[in-house]
Amino acid sequence: MMLTLALILLCAGLSSSRNLIKDSGREYEWEMAEVDSNQIREYLIELSKEPHMAGLERDKELAEWMAETWRSAGIDSVSIENYKILLDYPNSTDPNLIRIYNSKNEEVFRSHFKEEGVDHPNFVHAFNAYSKSGTVSGLPLYVNYGSVDDFQLLKNNGTEFKGKVCIARYGKVFRGNIADNAATFGCSAAVIFSDPQQVAAEGTDEEHVYPNDFWIPGKEKKKIQRAAPVRRTVPRIVFSTTMSSQTLPLIILCYQEFLPRIPVQPIGYNDAEQILARLGGDVAPADWQGQIPGLTYRIGGDFNAENLGSKLEVSVHNALEEKDSANVVGVVYGAEEPDRYVMLGNHRDAWGFGALDPSSGTAQLMEVVRVIGEKLKTGWRPKRTLMFLSWGAEEYSLIGSREFVEEYQVQLEDRGVAYINTDVCMAGNYLEPLSSPTLSHLFTDATKDIDSPDGNGSYYDFWKRYEGIPEDEDFEPHVGMSPGAGSDHASFIYLAGIPVIDISFGPDRKKYPSIGGYPAYHTGYETFDLVDKIYDPEFVMFKACAQLNLRLGLELAESSLLPWKLENYADVMESAMSDLESSGVLSQLNSLGIQTSFLNSSVYNFRGSVANWREYVNSLDTSNPLTARVVNDQIRGFEKTFLLNPGLPDRLQYRHAIIAPSKFDAYGGSAFPGIGDLLYGLDELSETDRTAQIKKLKRHISDLMIVVDRAGKYLRPVPTLAPVNSSAASEMRFLTNIYIVFCLIVNKLSFTF
Repeated sequence: MMLTLALILLCAGLSSSRNLIKDSGREYEWEMAEVDSNQIREYLIELSKEPHMAGLERDKELAEWMAETWRSAGIDSVSIENYKILLDYPNSTDPNLIRIYNSKNEEVFRSHFKEEGVDHPNFVHAFNAYSKSGTVSGLPLYVNYGSVDDFQLLKNNGTEFKGKVCIARYGKVFRGNIADNAATFGCSAAVIFSDPQQVAAEGTDEEHVYPNDFWIPGKEKKKIQRAAPVRRTVPRIVFSTTMSSQTLPLIILCYQEFLPRIPVQPIGYNDAEQILARLGGDVAPADWQGQIPGLTYRIGGDFNAENLGSKLEVSVHNALEEKDSANVVGVVYGAEEPDRYVMLGNHRDAWGFGALDPSSGTAQLMEVVRVIGEKLKTGWRPKRTLMFLSWGAEEYSLIGSREFVEEYQVQLEDRGVAYINTDVCMAGNYLEPLSSPTLSHLFTDATKDIDSPDGNGSYYDFWKRYEGIPEDEDFEPHVGMSPGAGSDHASFIYLAGIPVIDISFGPDRKKYPSIGGYPAYHTGYETFDLVDKIYDPEFVMFKACAQLNLRLGLELAESSLLPWKLENYADVMESAMSDLESSGVLSQLNSLGIQTSFLNSSVYNFRGSVANWREYVNSLDTSNPLTARVVNDQIRGFEKTFLLNPGLPDRLQYRHAIIAPSKFDAYGGSAFPGIGDLLYGLDELSETDRTAQIKKLKRHISDLMIVVDRAGKYLRPVPTLAPVNSSAASEMRFLTNIYIVFCLIVNKLSFTF
């Protein structure tokens, strides 16, 4: 029976080998029309009805529910993969608190540890995961956003940090960098608050805040943002199944260098007002002023005259625990290339109800899986394998996705095509796309196939109108080509060298230029009601998000030739070199005796290498499946040429030399980040350390030259490819058809990831 099937498939392949590879210009109307807003709404109700922190019972229940729902949809393979990991939780009976004691040691202020009106028994107290536990006290110091530049400005003005409790507001930089910067500059603790400038920009009066608007209250009700201020470079914190709890202290000790070195605690802006209003010192710069009503922000360093002799106390009682956390993995095997993976993912765990982060992304992923299941029932199967991934413990520093990439790194580097991530699917109507440079152009055509939120044409048309582009002009949407490390795409691109896309719809930043992400981020107000009554009552943006994931995923899974635009890396690197020159960095490097001309030549020669490669590929008969396979493998492998095997200097978790995030802001991205990382603070080092750092810089500049040259050389023609019309081409088609039949048979029998 199996031999008969093989002969049938082989004959079909021989009769029309060109049809084995579908034209990349396929239509997507069926899939786009199949996306159902009502179904997404039902998914979100289930996902957000209870808090579901990583490692706790509700998160486990949701993993099982998702797996069963995917199986019911007809997905070929669904598995739940568990990991034992180190998580952190606040003490439910001894909450973390910020207190002010006056000169008589009397308590005059105590912070809130939970939003009022959020009464679910499993809703966690306010905390920052992995914060150092303990109680410290000191004088308060306002440090704006807590960036390196903010701390450096204070230092240049003679500010003393030692023993101070540093008060920072969320925004601009990743919270883990705030905690790390505070410790590096000498603060004894860090307190982080959400300023009304970001979360209540239209005012804090009742009519302007939740439940009447998406802005967040801070007076009668408290808004506190939970998070994990661990550095995104933290390696996995995983236990073997035989590890006993007695070894936990040793494990914690081993990871101390990656965890916050000081106590860190979040508060709401009403509590922040109680601290900031008591500060003395100079008035903060104009761009450091926030929007707490009636308050002039001061630097502090001490209390004002009315509060002299007071002290600020930070008390943190978090506890580290070994927990199980699961990834859910669903697979639809490809008909022609089952060993090539197009992956779509979203994390499942939340700090609370998580209606936006992450469940808006989870709900659309559920709908994508349902639609693919319906398509399978028609007899269709994608050319390449589609993989659907629900990550555990993302909020604790991307643990689930990191574990997956590390465990399957060999397979992923060999077989991975691309990874599409959606964390917060919907927090507004405006697409904020990020991607690897090679994939950024795909958004233009993809958005032409999804619906506009105003019902007027496609999303591309809506986007074009928003940007003020005349109807008769072409529009190339802006896509960020340094995707940062703020979500689960990070390990794919920076560790395994797999190109990524990150999809999110955010707020109107023209109307609200100071807004951060979305005001309810990681708070108790991030509920289904917020979505259903304020953000997206008709679920039109949820539908657009699911459509975009489907559209991009299918293009990557179905295109005969992978639609990469390698030329974009020439743009990124040339722009970076221009910035390094205009900012004086190249001159600084040269003054240190570091030769940069070879790197410069490598960068500007790269564009020619891509042009030659493109011309070569255009000369090939890529209707030949084997030829297409060879070209696609060259395309897939290209990104990995930018990986440094030992990682960036002092950052082993980031291997991508071109677009990895800055050491000082994991949410951001930058070209050639290692240069800036190594130059920072160079002149403040001892002579011995400075000499060693310059040596690292020389090595890194040399490494950059090598990887850029390597990328260009990688694109040289593969000489073993036969000419278009040779007899060898027919032989290759025959062998390719045998290979495809073999893959199909293996797929039917037993294909495991």
